[in-house]
Amino acid sequence: MTPKDFDLLKVIGCGGYGKVFLAREKSRERVVALKVVSKDELEKQHLQDEIRILETIKSRFLCQMYHTFETTHKVYIALEFLPGGELFALMERVQFLSENSARFYIAQITLGLDYLHNNHILYRDLKPANVVIDKDGNVKLVDFGMSKFNFPKGNKTSTFCGSMEYMAPEMITEKEYGHAVDLWALGVLLFDLVTGSPPFNGENDKELEHEIRTAKIEFPKGISAECQVLIKSLLVRKEEHRIDISQTKRFDFFKSVDWAELEQGRGNMTPPWKPVLSGEEDVKYFDPSFTDMPAVESPVKNPFEGFDLVALGSDSKEDSDVSRKLLV
Repeated sequence: MTPKDFDLLKVIGCGGYGKVFLAREKSRERVVALKVVSKDELEKQHLQDEIRILETIKSRFLCQMYHTFETTHKVYIALEFLPGGELFALMERVQFLSENSARFYIAQITLGLDYLHNNHILYRDLKPANVVIDKDGNVKLVDFGMSKFNFPKGNKTSTFCGSMEYMAPEMITEKEYGHAVDLWALGVLLFDLVTGSPPFNGENDKELEHEIRTAKIEFPKGISAECQVLIKSLLVRKEEHRIDISQTKRFDFFKSVDWAELEQGRGNMTPPWKPVLSGEEDVKYFDPSFTDMPAVESPVKNPFEGFDLVALGSDSKEDSDVSRKLLV
């Protein structure tokens, strides 16, 4: 394939690396998210691993790659377009979710992590900005630039990476760690969804590190005992005592979840919110500062910094009741 096989429609992400476009693949007449990276970055391990992971994964809870190809100067990655935007942007709109809504998203994320771990992949960057909503309201994990490929369960590594608010104590203190860091991040994310903010905060990195290592978890009123027990079991500071994914699934918080049915896209769990779209090229859930840019490629001048797919809420009448739906 070549860049001429795609019509560039809109910019949906932008950073020092280049751009992410909403593009139409001419031969198949489908829209994709076309991620364009400087060829110089191909030598970096994280980009190599990301491409290998995307070539390998086949899960309905992970963003899929359609194609990857290269030119003299750039690498192109054609990905599944997820028009509902980031879970982060949804949280910005509603502040916090009901436990029912959070349960749906956390259950799908848990299955995504389970697939990655069973396929020897350590995710390492779970946060609301890396959870994106598809056209039906389901969530998928995106951005595997921080992930570690060919990493079986029981292995250890020591790379310091990810978003600090979601880092496990063993990573913060630069000790060797394994797949349990993803379970810590899952606990932080669940707390964030049901309360509106992560459990640990600080004015600077030093204060945040101290909170992560020592602070007691304080729950606001209204959080159920079942939810609190699960969060506390995920946010155990000693990695060897933290629950794993199989144990997570058995907690009372998930007693209404049929995991087999959810994995197949069946059962009685329905998305708490479904994006209202005018068509397959609708980008209203993405930042206008991106979508208003000319849809043309630009040279990459700065080092790779990750992909900043910032999604925003819509002011349309159809979306006006999103808060009510998610908080019920």
